[in-house]
Amino acid sequence: MQAATRSAALGDFPARWPRELVAEVSLVAVDRVDSTQRLARTLLDRHLLEEESPHPFVVVALEQSAGRGRQGRPWASAAGKGLWASFVLELDARSAQSLPMRVAVALATAVNSLLGDALCRLKWPNDLVIGRSKLGGLLVDAVTRPDGRVWSVVGFGINHGHGPDELPAPGAVSLRLAAGARSGSTLAELLARAQTELWTELSRDDSNWLERYRTLAAHRAGDRISCDLPEGRLEGTFAGFDECGFLIVATERGQRTVRSGEVFAW
Repeated sequence: MQAATRSAALGDFPARWPRELVAEVSLVAVDRVDSTQRLARTLLDRHLLEEESPHPFVVVALEQSAGRGRQGRPWASAAGKGLWASFVLELDARSAQSLPMRVAVALATAVNSLLGDALCRLKWPNDLVIGRSKLGGLLVDAVTRPDGRVWSVVGFGINHGHGPDELPAPGAVSLRLAAGARSGSTLAELLARAQTELWTELSRDDSNWLERYRTLAAHRAGDRISCDLPEGRLEGTFAGFDECGFLIVATERGQRTVRSGEVFAW
């Protein structure tokens, strides 16, 4: 991005920040950073070192030079092409377990509000997909204090302005490509929608979050599914989610509950 364009895009973030969030979530917008997750964690650590309880805040960047995905994978974060952000908030320990899937629900809801259709679905546990193509994902780091208080740093990335020859990986998609003729949302609008949905989702009673997740899930009963687990590969058919949102896979030896793993075929 040219300097003038970058400056205008960066200034658009605070200009489009939702009025209803001004008193609830602080915004830190930067041009370029190695990782919004690292910067957000650094800011949180400084507050906690001073024994302060920071207001919830989100760090957003036009570009990351060392973005990080799940399992330490690099996350391609080209300048101005996607929403690269990290949201920091305090949660009780009970809510922390469902946080990644609830964040995924909020992000998919935000994307669908821009697409005008329920095109964005969730591949277990929290990848945003359109069809079989990945649109975005998230990474959650937890900071537990000696007094038992838990802070979460929720990093998320959504491909936004990539053209067909600019996608960060095979099998990826962008909001621009998915929206087609309806394309036109800016990064600032996407952040505003995403953060509004995040705040709404995480502020509400969480008793029905799993039903909202099921509605957006990309998986349907009987679908073939393959997972990579720490102990090896698991193959079978999708049999639903348990009460904690863990994946249930039906295999030749019976049903198996997957608490941690990665779905690579479905």
